[in-house]
Amino acid sequence: MVMRECGRQAGALVHKAGFSWRLALTLLLGGLGAALAQRYHLPGGMIIGAMAITGAASLLGAPLVNPPSWMRRVARIVLGLTIGATVTLATLRTVAAAMGPVLLIIVAMVGAGLLVARIIHRVTGMSLATAFSGAAPGVLSAMVALAEDLGGDGPVVASLHLVRLVSIMLLIPSLARAFFEPAAAVALTASGPAETAGFWPLAVLLVVGIAGGLLATRTGVPAGDLLASLAIAAVLNAAWIQASATPVTWRIFAQWVIGSGLGASISRKTLRAFQPFAVAGLTMTAFFLAAGLALAWLLWRLTGLDPVTCLVASAAGGAETMIILAGELGGDVPLVTAVHVTRQILILLVVPFLARGALRGNKEKTPGVQENP
Repeated sequence: MVMRECGRQAGALVHKAGFSWRLALTLLLGGLGAALAQRYHLPGGMIIGAMAITGAASLLGAPLVNPPSWMRRVARIVLGLTIGATVTLATLRTVAAAMGPVLLIIVAMVGAGLLVARIIHRVTGMSLATAFSGAAPGVLSAMVALAEDLGGDGPVVASLHLVRLVSIMLLIPSLARAFFEPAAAVALTASGPAETAGFWPLAVLLVVGIAGGLLATRTGVPAGDLLASLAIAAVLNAAWIQASATPVTWRIFAQWVIGSGLGASISRKTLRAFQPFAVAGLTMTAFFLAAGLALAWLLWRLTGLDPVTCLVASAAGGAETMIILAGELGGDVPLVTAVHVTRQILILLVVPFLARGALRGNKEKTPGVQENP
């Protein structure tokens, strides 16, 4: 009787934590994809492999599920720790020197999204709430919530973002490998394994980083978990640990979970929601790709940064995935992190305000769209 009760309570805890056979299948397929990507040197690395296998399985009807929020959060925190451990005074100087042109690029990227939203609204008749939220170059979950808040179509917004994210994630590594030499970071990695610290310093870093990242999520700051863990790793590493890198298993874990989650979110339902606006969505994605290439060229000319860093920093992809790709392709990871996190913050500050203003100015032209108080 006691054993049965203990088993029931253990099962309840497992269920509450989000574990299930569907999650196990998702992570198993994601791990297989990551391993194949590593084995065959797929452009973009393990995150591309994990996303590709789970995405294909999901489209074929496999009962996959997105990893629970706590697991995705821990993966983002671990990603922040791996970035923070590489931050030095030299990298901070590089970021500071490039911030002027970088801010210009970010504003141009957000402005391009607003322009595309207006065009899609006029050409297809898509509601302004859906168009503004769907064409914002980043922060998928927040933009879906904004669309629903303003009376837009959340599933359509999610499908528009997913098509953009997956397309950019697949194309950027291929472009980087085809046209550019590996950047300095790749050469350094190839010269030998990075020096890591002992077990206890790394254990302290992991525990403090996870605790700090989870606390930062309560502030509501975009990418707060990522930023907090990055800062913690940078400070602890400089003051005490003094390792040139974190264990490779940390990077593998982050790419595995994030890639598996992105692939599991690709479903037939997503494609059905996207179908009525397929031409507009694909055109929007192509526009963002072209705009990203143009902005990358401009950033390269203004700053003299390596082309791979400029390409990944200017791409309108997801922050986590672009940060991972920067590391895989040999770009300047701290700079790419600064660009994409700043872009997320600007989108969250600007897009809701402009979307509400546009809706107020178009009430007669867009009947049926009402603002929520």
